[in-house]
Amino acid sequence: MKISLVIICLLAAQISNANCLGEAQIIAKVGGIHSKSLSSCKVFIDTSSIVVYNENLLCPLDINQILELGIEVGLKNGHDCAMDNGDAINGVLYIKYPGQIVLE
Repeated sequence: MKISLVIICLLAAQISNANCLGEAQIIAKVGGIHSKSLSSCKVFIDTSSIVVYNENLLCPLDINQILELGIEVGLKNGHDCAMDNGDAINGVLYIKYPGQIVLE
């Protein structure tokens, strides 16, 4: 009975992991702003400012992906990036779809 319960738990974890793209908690600062579009801009992390970085155990988001791809953030006033250099990034990052990491 215990063995079948363990197997069921492992299968459930694999099924839920197949649907996730990646997630992590972060506290850091913006180190650069790039790629403005009509609906968002992309910010990059100052690696020396990372205070907390915790990957989700079931659906990890590797720090190297964030450093490479940057984080998509919204705009303020219709055309300005919602974040500036030195602003705090504090929240949960997740991959919305391949190639786009967003802050929640």
